[in-house]
Amino acid sequence: MGCAKKEERRVQRSFYYWRSAFKLSEKEHSYLKDLSVKNLYIKFFDITWDPVQNVAKPVAKILFSEKPAIDILITPVVFITNETIQQTKPELVDSLAGNISKLLSSTAAGLSLSNEVQIDCDWTVSTKEKYFLLLQALRKQSFFKNKMLSATIRLHQVKFVSQNGVPPVDKGLVMCYNMGNLRHPETKNSIIETEELKKYIKNLHHYPLSLDIALPVFDWWVKFDGNRFAGLVHSFYLPDSLKRNARFDFKKDTVINEIYFKKGEWLRYEGSNMDVLKECIYSLNKKLRSGKLNVILYHLDENNLKQYTPYELENIYSSFH
Repeated sequence: MGCAKKEERRVQRSFYYWRSAFKLSEKEHSYLKDLSVKNLYIKFFDITWDPVQNVAKPVAKILFSEKPAIDILITPVVFITNETIQQTKPELVDSLAGNISKLLSSTAAGLSLSNEVQIDCDWTVSTKEKYFLLLQALRKQSFFKNKMLSATIRLHQVKFVSQNGVPPVDKGLVMCYNMGNLRHPETKNSIIETEELKKYIKNLHHYPLSLDIALPVFDWWVKFDGNRFAGLVHSFYLPDSLKRNARFDFKKDTVINEIYFKKGEWLRYEGSNMDVLKECIYSLNKKLRSGKLNVILYHLDENNLKQYTPYELENIYSSFH
């Protein structure tokens, strides 16, 4: 008897859009066209906790300075802080779900929507029950009717699934970035490291939800004052020549593009190196099930994407086939 033919993987190409005003540059339009990307996961707003009014509040609501092209399908994403889940009383979960649904509905008016809505939250063991209640409450809201509900899943939530639980959604999105300790001075690259990824995905193929994958195409500088984490600096504020070294120390007080650095501070460069991405994709391919797979790159911004050739970006998507 011949072996059953393994089902081929069908890859959907997507980008995240994570800025608070939607307006694409000519270059960003051409990235979508040249890479045959027809899906954008757009963050519509964040839900944060207002400690003064003691209430969950939407912030960073997106403004559509231009409408996305008609042939691009939009998946709304809502980011909810874990603190919001922590502070929201169980009896207020239904009203929070109603408010999220109403705001999604008004923000999405006139857009070409996909059949999916995504919720992004780094829930913890202590907040999982309330968060899962919120997801169940969202399903009952009018905006979510006849739509797939997906949730982002961090790598630690994949590895420690028995403690973290499985969200009651139709599918999950595994975030394959921000996997190291950003604030630790000894960390080499908190965005993505092959060996770090491998520690978390041993049982990926057993995860009880259908899974999509998100990969990073961004970089930044992490600032330290001695051993103390002092914030992030976006790489487009600093000259590319600094990237030749993974670390840059300030020997004297310095101002670069109106950013002040004092003597004794130092920067660690972190990026999404193409060779590392290839190694991670190789490891993921061995663990992912066949069938439909949505690959989302974080995120659509020409400042991020200019560090890759068109061939390299194409290769990220096509390597999953």
